Amino acid sequence: MVKVPGRLIGRDAETAKLAGWATDAQAGTGHAAFIVGEAGLGKTALLEVTAGTARSCGMRVLYGAAQEREHQRPFAVISACLGVDTESADASVAWVGEILRGEDRYGMPGGAAESDFATVEAMLGLVEDLCAQQPLALFVDDLQWADSASLLMLRQLLRSVHQLPLLLIGAYRPVPRGEVDRLAQSLAVRNCTMLELAPLSPAAVSAVLADLCGGEPGPRLRRMAEGAAGNPLYVQELAAALLREKAIELRDGLAEAIVGFPVPSLTALITHRLRYLRDEVLQALRVASVLGADYTITDLATVLDRPTHELLGIVAEAEAAGVLRDVGDRLVFRHDLVRQALYDAVSGSVRAMLHVRAAQALAGAGAVPERVAEHLLAAAPAAGEFLIDWVLESAARLTSRAPAMALLLIDRAQALTDPGDARRDQLRLYRAVAQLSSGHLAEAEETARCALARTSDPGWEGPLRWITVHAAFARGRPDLALVEIHAACGSPDVPPLEVIRFRAFSAQCLFALGRLSEAGAVASAARRAAEAIDDRAALATALHALAAKRFLEAPGTEALELARHAARLTPETMHPAQRVGLLLALANSHMELDRAHDAQRILAAVREAAERSGGVHLPWYHLSCALLAFHAGRWDDALAEIEAGLDPGEHFAMCRALRALAALISVHRGRRAAAEAHLAAAAAATDSGTVAWFYEYLPLSADALADEAQGRPERAYARLAAAFDHGVGHLPGQLILCFLTPDLVRIGLALGDLSNARRYAEAARRRADHSGTPYHLGDAHRCQGLLARDQDLLLEAARCYQQASRPLSEAHAYTDAAELLAQQRRPAEARELLDRAWEIYTRLDAPWDADRARSRLRAHAVHRNPRRPRRSARYGWEALTDTEHIVADHVADGRSNPDIAARMSISRRTVESHVSHILQKLELTSRVELATAVIRQKNLDGPPSQD
Repeated sequence: MVKVPGRLIGRDAETAKLAGWATDAQAGTGHAAFIVGEAGLGKTALLEVTAGTARSCGMRVLYGAAQEREHQRPFAVISACLGVDTESADASVAWVGEILRGEDRYGMPGGAAESDFATVEAMLGLVEDLCAQQPLALFVDDLQWADSASLLMLRQLLRSVHQLPLLLIGAYRPVPRGEVDRLAQSLAVRNCTMLELAPLSPAAVSAVLADLCGGEPGPRLRRMAEGAAGNPLYVQELAAALLREKAIELRDGLAEAIVGFPVPSLTALITHRLRYLRDEVLQALRVASVLGADYTITDLATVLDRPTHELLGIVAEAEAAGVLRDVGDRLVFRHDLVRQALYDAVSGSVRAMLHVRAAQALAGAGAVPERVAEHLLAAAPAAGEFLIDWVLESAARLTSRAPAMALLLIDRAQALTDPGDARRDQLRLYRAVAQLSSGHLAEAEETARCALARTSDPGWEGPLRWITVHAAFARGRPDLALVEIHAACGSPDVPPLEVIRFRAFSAQCLFALGRLSEAGAVASAARRAAEAIDDRAALATALHALAAKRFLEAPGTEALELARHAARLTPETMHPAQRVGLLLALANSHMELDRAHDAQRILAAVREAAERSGGVHLPWYHLSCALLAFHAGRWDDALAEIEAGLDPGEHFAMCRALRALAALISVHRGRRAAAEAHLAAAAAATDSGTVAWFYEYLPLSADALADEAQGRPERAYARLAAAFDHGVGHLPGQLILCFLTPDLVRIGLALGDLSNARRYAEAARRRADHSGTPYHLGDAHRCQGLLARDQDLLLEAARCYQQASRPLSEAHAYTDAAELLAQQRRPAEARELLDRAWEIYTRLDAPWDADRARSRLRAHAVHRNPRRPRRSARYGWEALTDTEHIVADHVADGRSNPDIAARMSISRRTVESHVSHILQKLELTSRVELATAVIRQKNLDGPPSQD
């Protein structure tokens, strides 16, 4: 594409659009665009011109280009674009780089790098921080080669691009068709546009030729240019070749091609340019083509084994010939087609040798393992012994950062070893770990089992057994995990310390299978053994199982203390993810026992660790926060947490509970379509992990409530009663579903099932006797009050619920008591209680519950006080929750989402959801508009002017 001052010939419309979006982004309303077009149509030139426009607008510009050889490297292009793939003095950038390395997630089941939400979160936070400092323009070229993880990060960024002072422009070729094409074609978010570059018009081609050749093109030159089909790169290469051959004649302002010059292909034209280079320069460029589309002169010098100063003249000559460009501290080829022509000119054997040399040089220089791996993948099997030795040395680091690449190289290393090679045992172990980290859990089990059958070294049995155990447990097969544990404990090759740890973990497997008595016995024995040898890892695991069992059977302070004791143990041998799991379990224990403040404190403390470990712990963290907010009546806050957890929940098989909780809120709020959509999504999900099993009560509850809302109480009762008696999955229903007893008693009495209603009430009483907490006492009083038709018991239940901060249950108790009073012909007292219930329903924005309460009382000629508040507002400042007001104030102060998250001890994703909700309620489009609106509102609410 030929540039003239201020524009690109033939691309005025596209340039104007991009410049307008840059201006909008600088003013606070972000925009994203994908530029798609064939090679040579000028996509890169458009990016460069727009980058110049963005700089002139005062925006920070970041630029990156994907490379074909980096396609399997997670976050390759986006990490280079953000500068997190190198050492940085910036603390925020360095922190993201640390997350990218993934050392805290090594060997974590299912922590696949391609869906690594820990790194995605860190990168999104960095982008938002940069936007808070200065409007940002992010350009990503050659997205057709982009890795899956980079595209995932961009997909997440697109959701909030309109809120930020951000210009995001990506460019790609339509072939090969892949993930980027599907991403761009499926855009359904605000302020995102697709720009398809068409070939240049004949008039634009003539203008390009005139600019390059110094005169209006003559008929022969125009006919030659017709072969370009409007491709500006072809036109430029054609003009350059003609000028080099002195085949252009200028006469009377007309530029004409001489007779007899052939019309070459684009590849031939590019090769023609290279033909004019000295052989020394050409050989250096061929080596450079192996290094990739961009590299440093130090990289080239290392591979060529020549001093850097000797290459300066070669590089200068290549730049003068239009083959290379200097971009900051890196050298890039003028166009990827130029690099490809050089690369194709190198024979396959020489190319493999150069890749090996590049890998050796980069490894010796201390490059990150992914860069070395890229060359080894291109060089194998020529890499031979170097590949095997390097994999054995670097497999752990490479698996933490790029498990899929590690798998490929481990397989190639295995193929290069003889069957009797002792190194095969270690390679098999590394392969199983890489499969575990990639989320290939069944494959990891199979690899580990095969390795166990083939190894002759007893030292490998313990690690390989652990892989099979963790993989089976993570994919929802604790029964298979138990089999492996029994085999490990019966083996003489497993050290006694490991045997104790295996037995402690077997208690968790038994608990997950609902075999509570066995789980307790095994956990108690493992606890004693761990205490005897002071092994904190085994002790924490045993205590965790004992606490979970105790909470089901007899929730109370004893169970809580066991959970606290487990969480306090932080041995160095414990995986960081295990620590997160213990703390999340403890937070949920506090929640169950009305210790909301303690639960909130623990969730705030574990937030960063949950984000860092990623995997199943990220959606589990958000679900825990959502449940805490739901019980407290902060339903908008709960929905923000649900939205934040859904993406990782879908990737890590834990979205059924999140969807179900959203459905519960939608039913209460009378939003039937939304409830049905959430329930359908929950039903379609296949959450198989053991953590997800413990929240299966939520889909059950949501389905039952939806049945009631649709006038099918019999069906709701049948669902709940069957689960209560027969359990949910492996878990005993009477223990895990005790919170449903008030609904079971209420519906059972309405359907005439008195005997079962009494049984449910007795279960509620037993739970309350164990815990003594207000929430459990409230359930027991409400059940008994419904059975005995005693409004005093129901009012006592309401008081307990109020003390426990469970407003929905409190309102239900008031409604039950009001109906009893109405039946006793005490309308004034009934109306007062109905009004109390109505106020709570209004505060919760629960119109379905409010209408149901009014209908129950209307049957007895009792109506609510008309002066009481009506429905809560859904739009405007009155619709904002307390949390949303705080977030809005922080936005007005110019703080980024990560900064707000740190100040409020919530996640960045949750803040993002709150900001979206605020913009919807206030009918605004950007953070800049929100900041202006907050300042204006504060001025309106402030003291009157003294003027």
